Amino acid sequence: MADKIFATCSRCLFIPDVAKRTPMILTKSPVEAKEMLIGKILREGELCRSRFGNYFSVKPSLAVVEKPEFFGHEFDYDVCGERYSERFLKYAEMAVEKLRESPHSRRVSIPLWYPKDHLCRNPAAITEISFLVVEELHLTAFVRSLDCLNYFEHNFDFLLSALEEISRKTGIESGSVAMLIAIPHVYERDIERAKSYENDFEEIYGYHSLATHLVEDYISSAWHSALEVIYNNGKRKRTEWGDIFEGQGESLFVHRLFVEVKNPDENRLHDKAPFTEKYGIDYAYNYIMHAAKLDGEVKESILKEGEEYTYAERARYCQKDDVKVDQLYSVINKLKEDRCRRDCYVGISRPWDLVSDDPPCLRGYQFTKFKDRLYGTFYMRSNDAYGAMHANMFAFALLTKYVAEITGFEEYGYNHFALDAHIYSEFIDAVKEILYPESPSYSDFL
Repeated sequence: MADKIFATCSRCLFIPDVAKRTPMILTKSPVEAKEMLIGKILREGELCRSRFGNYFSVKPSLAVVEKPEFFGHEFDYDVCGERYSERFLKYAEMAVEKLRESPHSRRVSIPLWYPKDHLCRNPAAITEISFLVVEELHLTAFVRSLDCLNYFEHNFDFLLSALEEISRKTGIESGSVAMLIAIPHVYERDIERAKSYENDFEEIYGYHSLATHLVEDYISSAWHSALEVIYNNGKRKRTEWGDIFEGQGESLFVHRLFVEVKNPDENRLHDKAPFTEKYGIDYAYNYIMHAAKLDGEVKESILKEGEEYTYAERARYCQKDDVKVDQLYSVINKLKEDRCRRDCYVGISRPWDLVSDDPPCLRGYQFTKFKDRLYGTFYMRSNDAYGAMHANMFAFALLTKYVAEITGFEEYGYNHFALDAHIYSEFIDAVKEILYPESPSYSDFL
């Protein structure tokens, strides 16, 4: 199956090192996607003890369905007294207008998770729905937790209906559906029934036009590999920054870049990183986590003069929220009490970002446990691979490290996802020099 898929891809990246060949669930059928997820859980799953029943889970997984079809299940989950459809349809027209105005937009992303969800028993499982036009209209969702045996069909049908709704209203043909699932799981009580769904489908490896999944040892090598994938495989398109920043009117991009970093504590800075370690630490402390009060609850504004928002402000105390919740502090307390919690999600996005000219690139992140390691998984709608990605990785991994230390984990891992990972045209030559530096000739030496 992998060979057939790669054979249809004219610019695929082949990585000979087996350790860097990374599995990804990419199928033409949602039925196959469900079976592959269940098979992965049965083969690799770890038992976790939950207040809702013990379950087997695996690491965060990316599943992409190229030709989505409906299962035929009606699903309108109750989320803290509201319905999924309410939260989605309330802002669907804004998404439609944005796509009509700018089909190349990277800013069409609708949050279904609100900070107040931390206060209720049944928070949103689908936390973010993003749309991107790559010839067709594609949908990607962050799913903090999914019972792959009992509720895959229901969640998939909801996402496909959302895609069809926006496709119909914009007139853009619908394409694939993808889910980045933080905790794919099957309950222990359902294991025997789950075995009937296991199949022999193979996962594919490396780059594909619909998604790319990399595994690297270090942040420095992860950044280098991300640049390499985009430089060698990226497609060109317009951006919304062309009228403001000269040189950023066009970019090379790849769709759905998912990078796992196994040892984020080592080799954190690439020797060609466009920032210093001091900048990275300051950025992490002040913009990402508000480190001055990481072990305490924030109950007042932390914005500095001139700031519209920061990722820390959205995570800790957002002035515009009706119900103010220090989400990061809440997550830390949940992990201290129960490492198997599946609702340790921090929402950064807000519905009003749809009408903003500069919405947050980071939409949300989640902390999960697997084999006694804490994993931080960060979901971005857009990521400037040369100018911002390395600093993002450095800071997000540092936050994960601190949360691991506070909650008693000795090891941690870091996952980075970008819906649109790109290199602006003005940085192409700089990236080329990083990837393929020219050696001076003898005449140059003389």
